[in-house]
Amino acid sequence: MKTALKVITLLVLVILIGGGLYLWTPSGADYNEDEIKEVASDYDVRIIRDNFGVAHVFGQTDADASFGFGYAHAEDDWKTIQDVVIAARGMSAQYKGKSVAPQDYLFDLFKVHEAVESKYESEVRDDVKAVAKGYADALNLYALEHPEDVLPAVLPITEQDVLAGFTWATPFFYRLDGYLEELFTAEDKPNVSPWQQTAKLDLPDAVRGSNAFAVAPSRSADGHTRLILNSHQPMTGPYAWYEAHMVSEEGMNIAGATFPGVPIIAQGVNPDLGWAQTVNRPDLIDIYALEVDDFDNPAQYRLDGDWQDFEKTASEFRVKLFGPFSFPVKRDVLWSEHGPVLSTPTGHYAVRFSGLQGVGALQQWYDMGKAANMTEWREAVAQNNVLSFNIVYADKEGNIGEIYNAKMPNRIEGPEWEGILPGDQSELIWTDFRPLSDMPQIWNPECGWVFSANATPFNVTDPACNNRREDFSETFGIEDRITNRSLRALELLANDESISREDLLSYRADTRYDPQSDLMQLVVDLVSRTYDEPILQDAKEVLRNWDGNTDRSSRGAALAVITGTRALGYEYKENEMDPVEALRKSAEDLRLAFGRLDPEWGEVNRLQRGEIDLPLDGAPDVLRAIYANRDGVAEKGTMNAFAGDTHIMVADWNEAGELDLVSIHQYGAATLDADSLHYADQAPLFSEGRFKPMPMMLEEVLPLAERDYYPGQGQ
Repeated sequence: MKTALKVITLLVLVILIGGGLYLWTPSGADYNEDEIKEVASDYDVRIIRDNFGVAHVFGQTDADASFGFGYAHAEDDWKTIQDVVIAARGMSAQYKGKSVAPQDYLFDLFKVHEAVESKYESEVRDDVKAVAKGYADALNLYALEHPEDVLPAVLPITEQDVLAGFTWATPFFYRLDGYLEELFTAEDKPNVSPWQQTAKLDLPDAVRGSNAFAVAPSRSADGHTRLILNSHQPMTGPYAWYEAHMVSEEGMNIAGATFPGVPIIAQGVNPDLGWAQTVNRPDLIDIYALEVDDFDNPAQYRLDGDWQDFEKTASEFRVKLFGPFSFPVKRDVLWSEHGPVLSTPTGHYAVRFSGLQGVGALQQWYDMGKAANMTEWREAVAQNNVLSFNIVYADKEGNIGEIYNAKMPNRIEGPEWEGILPGDQSELIWTDFRPLSDMPQIWNPECGWVFSANATPFNVTDPACNNRREDFSETFGIEDRITNRSLRALELLANDESISREDLLSYRADTRYDPQSDLMQLVVDLVSRTYDEPILQDAKEVLRNWDGNTDRSSRGAALAVITGTRALGYEYKENEMDPVEALRKSAEDLRLAFGRLDPEWGEVNRLQRGEIDLPLDGAPDVLRAIYANRDGVAEKGTMNAFAGDTHIMVADWNEAGELDLVSIHQYGAATLDADSLHYADQAPLFSEGRFKPMPMMLEEVLPLAERDYYPGQGQ
C-alpha cells in the first residue's frame, strides 16, 4: 500500500512539474547590458527640456536625433511604449490575457513578422534603418536604467520591432477592424482592434477624426500663409499624441507630434513647410466569400472552377494565466490567392487590404518631415506608403493643398466592391495600386483656402474650387460623409473674403452645431413632440431655448449633448437608445446632480487630470471637438473629456517666409508621471483656448531650458 502511495505521489509530482514547465512563460532573448550601454554611448545627442517639459532633441545625425527622441519619449511614456512593442511582436495576450488574444492571432495571420524579416534588407533604406535602430537603442538604454518598469522578456527591443509596429497598426486607421468584426456574429465577435488594447472606453470613430486648415496669402488679411494642425485623438493610451522637436545636422528640424513607438514626428512643421492629417475612409479593403467543402475537402477552396490548396501555416502565441504562467496556443493560419483567410461561423472569408505586409510608412513620414519645399514633399507623399488620411499642406512660399490620400487598389470597373465579393473569380483579385495622382486633391486653389474635417473630399473649399465626384472612379469607394464640423467650417470660411489670424483661430474653436446637423435635427424632433410627464415638458423647454452653442456658459448644451450621444452615439449616427428615453434619463441625471436641467455647460463638461479640474467649451463633432463620458453625470456628477482636441499647432509664415509657431497639448509633456510639474501644466491654457510658443532654433530654446542633458553619456 505504501509503495502504491509513493508511486501515485511521484506521478502527481511529475505531472505538476511537467505541467508547470509546459505553462512556464519562456524568458526572452539573451542580451548584454554592457553592450547596450556601449552602443548608446556612440550616439551624439543633446536633449533640452523647455519650461513646459517639452523635449527639444539636437543630434549630429538623424539617427542621433531619433535616439534622443526615443530616450525622452521613454522618460515620459515608457509603459505605453512597452505595450506598443509587445503588440508589434504579436505577444499582447502573453501579458494581458485572453481578451486580446484575437489580435495576436491576426498579427500572425497577416504575417507581420515574416514581412519585416523578408523585406528589411531589400525594401528599407539604410537611413531609415538607422533611425529605427536609434529609437530602439534608446528604449533599451532607458529600460536598463529603470528595470523596475520593464516586463519580463521585453528586452532587447530591435529596429525590426519598430518597423513591425507600422506594419501592424497603420491599416487600423482606416478601420480594418470594423470590417473584420462584421464577419462574425454578435455572440462570437472578437476584439480585433489595437485601439482597444489600453482604452477604458469604447472609442467612437469620430475620435479618429480631426480638423485641418490652410489659408494662402491671397485669402489672408495680411498676406501670411497659415496652417492649423488640429487632430482628434484619445487623450491617453497608445494613440495619444506626444509632442517633441527633433533637429539634426543632416537637415532635420521638425516640431510636432507622434505616437508611442514611432521614432519620428508623424505630423508637424519645419521652418519651410508643414502638414496636418485627418482620418478618411477610402475603400482599401476587399472581402471574398470562399467556397469550401468543410466536410469532404476543408483544405481547399474553389477558384476559376478548380480546387486550390490553402497555404497552411500556424499561429503560435501564449495567453497569460497568472504569475509566470501562460498557456501556449496554436491555431491554423490559412491563406488563399486573395490573402489571409478568416474562418467564422458564417463562412470562410479571404481578406485583401492596403498595407498588408507593407514596410514603407516610416520612410514616407521621415521624408515628408525632411522635405524643404513643396516639390520634395509631394515626391515623398507620392511613395504612397502611408495608407490613408486626408492631408492638408502649407509652406513658406504661400503654397497650400489638400490630398485625399489613399493607397488605392487598382480594381476593375463594374463589380460591387463595397460588398462581400465572390471568392471564385480570380479577376477580382487586384495586384497593384493606383498612383496617388489619381486621388482627389487640390493645389493652390484660386479660392485661397482648404480644410479637412473627415468629410467627403468634394467639399473642402469654396464650391467653385472643389473637385467633382464624377471625375473619380466608383471603385475608390470615396465617402459621402458630411460632418457638423465640415458644415460649420464651410459656413465660416467661405463667407470670409479676408481671413485674419484671429478669424482663423476663432473658426477653429467654433462651438456651434449647424441647423442641418444630426444633433440639431434630433432636437427639433424632440421639441415637436407632446409630453405628459412634467420632467419631459421641462426638458422640451430647455431644448426649445437652446441655440446650438456649446461654449462653457451655454444653458441647454448639457441636456442636448448628453441626450444626443445616448440616442445617436458619439457621432450622432446610430440609433442606440429611444430618443425620448434618452431625454428622460438625461434630464433626471442633470436634475439629481445639479438641481436643474440646464446647468452651464462648463459645470458639466470638464478636463480632469490629477488635481486639475477645469471647464471646457466644445462637444462631439463641433470644431472645438470634445468627447466626454456621456454617463459621467450619472456616475460622478460631471463629464471628463477623454478624446477630441488634443495636440494643436498653428503655423504662421509671414510675407518674408519667417515662421511663427505655437502649440498646445491637452495635458502636458509628462504623460504618465503624476508627480511631475508637467503632468497637466498645459491644461489651463488648453481650457482657455490659448497656446504656448514652440521655438525651432537652439538659440531660442536655450533661454527656456529647464533641463539640459546627454543620454548615454553618463550626464
